[in-house]
Amino acid sequence: MMRLYVLLCTASVLASPFRRGAATLSPVTRNGTGLLVDGKAWKAIGPNVYWLGLDENVTPPAGEPFYAPTKASYPSKERITEVMATVQALGGTMIRGHTLGISVGNPLSVWPEPGKVNEEAFGPIDWAVYQAGVYGIRLLIPLVDNYDYYHGGKYNFLRWGGFDLNQRRDENNPLVQQFYTNATIVATFKDYIKTIITHRNQYTNLTFAEDPTIFAYETGNELLGPIWGDMNSPADWVQDIAKYVKSLAPQKLMVDGTYGINKTHLSIEEVDIFSDHMYPVDTNKLQDDIKLVEAAGRPFFAGEYDWVGGDTANLQSMFNIIEESPAAAGDTFWSQFGHNAPDCATYVDHSDGLALQYANPKNTANQNSRIQLIRKHFVAMSQGKDIAPDEALPAVPCPAPTSPSFRYR
Repeated sequence: MMRLYVLLCTASVLASPFRRGAATLSPVTRNGTGLLVDGKAWKAIGPNVYWLGLDENVTPPAGEPFYAPTKASYPSKERITEVMATVQALGGTMIRGHTLGISVGNPLSVWPEPGKVNEEAFGPIDWAVYQAGVYGIRLLIPLVDNYDYYHGGKYNFLRWGGFDLNQRRDENNPLVQQFYTNATIVATFKDYIKTIITHRNQYTNLTFAEDPTIFAYETGNELLGPIWGDMNSPADWVQDIAKYVKSLAPQKLMVDGTYGINKTHLSIEEVDIFSDHMYPVDTNKLQDDIKLVEAAGRPFFAGEYDWVGGDTANLQSMFNIIEESPAAAGDTFWSQFGHNAPDCATYVDHSDGLALQYANPKNTANQNSRIQLIRKHFVAMSQGKDIAPDEALPAVPCPAPTSPSFRYR
């Protein structure tokens, strides 16, 4: 059960850029197959919000940073804060945020080029980590992407390492394994990881290594080799990266970012959590994954799933399995969007058909009922309460307050 407590008022929070006490959460630890906060069971449930550090869905006003070739821009503070308020309203405890850790290869990235740090790129990242702490929302952050997306990923490191590869042409090229095996590329990736983890947040004055708001890092997003579904991120690479992250941030948990449960990874002691993604939701696969990971003495986490497609009863069955399994750490749906704040009349959309837009009057009846079902699941996991599946959704103001009247511990 989460403890509710009153925060400092908004004016006092905004009066100083450094709010160590107000935004400090207790660290998340692991005991066997369970996650703990202050010695009590804790569940990781919430959304994927991939755009918190760098967006591709909004063209900003003229004069603001924008990289047209990939449509990259920085999300507004108001959009970021609204996310935190919405996760809290849903009963969530955390967010999986890709671009809080994956930001390479374009002029707006943290690393536009190898070793070149763009401090401006940390602006939205710092704000997101700060606001998450203020709202009592923890963060799980992947460190690299399997794909050649706008925010960058393994192909940027391959190109920087001298391999002229891109995903569209070369995803089945065995040379993509050089990302994991080439000593120079691995060293460059570690340098990038160090840039991220040792960065000091301008709003909290804590490094990301020090800030317990970030409870876990993930080796990457949906990491594979040259064949779809091969789960070929080598075990020695996973262990090496996990060890390196823990050398920089000993209190962080590590998630294996391989796309699927690779049995050869289950003995890696530096990995705290194993994960899989559910497209579509497959309850048999889910149960098999949980059993496999539980037998290795670790928790299982469903890092992504389709929240709106398929049969509602199947989604409910998935939630029931996760709620009833002590070894299931939680889940994060794909994916959350909100208003184009400070424009509170317009919602930001995404092209994949999986954007969850909380309280959007244009939502279908199916979308709204699924959002209510997600909230029922989140509240059961985070607060131990059984609410009605059609309980009205709490209102979230737009713009949302930068310091709420309460937060969950």
